[in-house]
Amino acid sequence: MLIPGLNQLAEPEIVKVEAFEPLLAEFKAEVLAYVAARDPQKAARLAESLDNDSELLTMALQAFTVRLQTHERKYNARIKQHLAWWAEGSNLDARLADMGLMRRVISEGDPSAFPPVPAVVESDDDARIRYYLAPHAPAAGSRLQYRREAMTLGERAKITIERNDVGQLVVTYTFDPDGFAAQVKDANGRRTAPGEVTVTVLARAGDGTPSAALLAATRAHFARDDVRPETDLVTVRAAEILRYRIRAVVYINNGPDSQLTQGQAEAALQAYASARHLLEGYVDPSRIDYVLHAAGAERLQLLEPLAPIECAAHQAPYCEGVEIEVRTL
Repeated sequence: MLIPGLNQLAEPEIVKVEAFEPLLAEFKAEVLAYVAARDPQKAARLAESLDNDSELLTMALQAFTVRLQTHERKYNARIKQHLAWWAEGSNLDARLADMGLMRRVISEGDPSAFPPVPAVVESDDDARIRYYLAPHAPAAGSRLQYRREAMTLGERAKITIERNDVGQLVVTYTFDPDGFAAQVKDANGRRTAPGEVTVTVLARAGDGTPSAALLAATRAHFARDDVRPETDLVTVRAAEILRYRIRAVVYINNGPDSQLTQGQAEAALQAYASARHLLEGYVDPSRIDYVLHAAGAERLQLLEPLAPIECAAHQAPYCEGVEIEVRTL
């Protein structure tokens, strides 16, 4: 399955912007054709003018071409918001609704506080993953089905059917009120032996180690007869956390404020480390180099990590801290 954030997807042809030169040539041809149909002599003089980039009319057509390209980019951006791969904010919420999903609330906040504390909801990236996992619910026993079930604890109703009288069938949908699903950052299921599957859970809080309550809720969820395939013996375990630190010495040219550069670099690396904090995560030193150069480094010396950190299905990397020393060349 293609996974946003891990796989690259080329933009569809519908959002391509025409190149400037062909578009300008097309405008010139249309203008000349329009004038030639009415006055061939004026069209000949106009053609000579349009070949000169310093002519006012030529510059006007160039400006119009740029304006049309800007107009296309604006509407293409709107088109992309209809596609779940690129949708953001409320546009992504609308795509989630197509699958009967809602964005999870991680923390309720406190609207009565001063100033009010806003609620914390799951990120676009996390919500998008659940959107793409949703269609795999019926695929009993598949890796995607196990991952979906582990990441949606209690969000799928437990269905009970009772016949209380002749001609009467009562169907009851019961949802788990505990909200454990919001505590799950990542999860997967892997076959470890014939008929045996291990489900690994990574939590959002702290270094990702799930609490005993979260593991118990996961075990209870997979004990349901409408979740676990009859042929599988499911074992639930906590993710194994591989800890590391990011340490580097960054060299910059005279001029920029070193504290600003340090702050930008540390924030960018924290964001990278957070994005890699997933099961089977991979931390690449060359990517760390790229982030530091993008933050303004002319030269750098990476101290940790010196080798890639590659995790197995039951492991997740966790960055314990980012330390950047900025020196001037």
